[in-house]
This record gives sequence, C-alpha cells and structure tokens, in this order.
Amino acid sequence: MNDSPHIFDVTVENFEAEVIAASDTTVIVLDFWADWCGPCKTLTPILEKLAVEYGGRFRLAKVDTEAQQEISSMFGIRSMPTVIALKGQKPVSAFQGAQPESTVRQFLDKVLPSVGEEKLSKAQAKLDAGDIAGAVDELKLALALTPSLDAARIMLADIAMRDNQIDAAKAYLAQCKPITQMDAEFQRVAVKIETAEQAGNSPEAAALKARIAANGDDHEARLQLAAVLAAESQFEPAFQTLIESVQIDRNWNEQAARKKLIEYFALAKEQPELVRRFRQLLAATLN
Repeated sequence: MNDSPHIFDVTVENFEAEVIAASDTTVIVLDFWADWCGPCKTLTPILEKLAVEYGGRFRLAKVDTEAQQEISSMFGIRSMPTVIALKGQKPVSAFQGAQPESTVRQFLDKVLPSVGEEKLSKAQAKLDAGDIAGAVDELKLALALTPSLDAARIMLADIAMRDNQIDAAKAYLAQCKPITQMDAEFQRVAVKIETAEQAGNSPEAAALKARIAANGDDHEARLQLAAVLAAESQFEPAFQTLIESVQIDRNWNEQAARKKLIEYFALAKEQPELVRRFRQLLAATLN
C-alpha cells in the first residue's frame, strides 16, 4: 500500500471530487488495472515511482477495474493496463499496455506543464492573494527554470508598474521575443507604461519640474507636481516628490507635504508594497 499523497485509489464516492474536479488544477493520471493482469504488475510500480518522484506535478489515480466497473465503463476500458491523462476534466492523452519507464516519462512530460509554467501559476495565485513579493520570487524562479517564458516577464513588468517602476517594466518587456509583442497581455502592459510616461511628461508636469529644477525649495511646485502625478495614479513619483519636500523642510506650510503624502497613501491602497515602503521612508525622515 503506497501512502504517498500523490497516489490514491479511485472509487465511485471520490471520483467526482478527486478525479474530475481535481483535474482543473492538477493533471490526473488514471491507471486502469486488474489483479489478474500481469502487465499491470509491471506498469503500476513505474507509475507509482514517478508519481512520488514528480512530487505532485500529477496525481496517480488507480482504478481497480474489477471493483470499479462503472468507472471503467465510463471510459470504455477494454484492455489493461490502460493509462489516461485527464486535464481540465477532459482526457488529453492515453496509452495501453506495459511500457518502459523512459516511455512513461515521455508520456508524462508531454501532458504536464513545465516546471516554469507551474511556477507561473503559483505566482498568479500569490498575486491574487496579495502576496506581491512571493509572486515576484515565483516569477524569477520560473524564468531561471524556463528562460523562454515570456509570460513571466510580462507579469513582472505589470507588477513593476504597480509601483510605477517604469524603467524596470520596460526592461522586462524589452527581453520578450518579437512574437510575444503581438500578445494581447504584452500590449496591455505596454500601453500602461506608455500612459505612465505620458503622465509624467505632460506639459503641466514638465513646467512644474522646470520650476523645481530652477528652485529646489519651491514646495508649492512640488505639491502641484505630486497632485498631477497622483491624478494619473503615478503614485511612486508623487510620493517621491512629497518626500523630498519633507526632507528639505518638513514644517513648510504647516507640514503640508507630509499631510498630502498621508492623504495619497489612502488613494494608493491597491499598491500596499509601495505605500509600506514610503511610510517607512517618511518615518525615517521625521525621526
């Protein structure tokens, strides 16, 4: 009896949840066997070994065709052993008869997502849960494992834009293959970058930057520039502009820059890492 969490016996009771529904998130490999089947006794140990070795990249669902005739009939099983890979509640590949381990590995590698793609999926889950740092770690690991995975670069660029890290986002997109640049998701992030650049280089913003360059103590220009940037959700440069004002003269106009910075923190609630970083910077500046 194999007690690996990646291997289980299929019954009518667990079939819907553990096989059909579970195949939406993990590839399920069904092993149809029988006690009287000699080739099964050769193949099943290979499948069990690989299920453990692959560490959860797929789950091995063992079906005793004698005890679970209803399930066997559902898949039209006529000879054994039969192995069927299930993904997204649909059969995606199959083979019959005992096969050597090398052939079984080839079968699995064709139906399983790459390790990089699995990291990509984990990154999206962490991103959805608000764990931005964890998502970035998963994406960088995905690229280390699968350097051709442009989807990870696009996600990293999109995450960078949450903190208005335009240069970093552009660098990620620049590394993508030409064919990837036709992808809708690539275009979406590229447009986001272009919009951010236009906001930072608008005539109004340019005029205010010129005033600040001419007079670093022009706090009014800094406040106005921060307002222009915040209106376009360009919170990182807006925060930086206000932090610089606080650093130069925290008490100017009854601490107007500090008060405005705290006000903008509330507007940037969808960028918690950015807010956290600038809250720490503000605290360090005031101490």
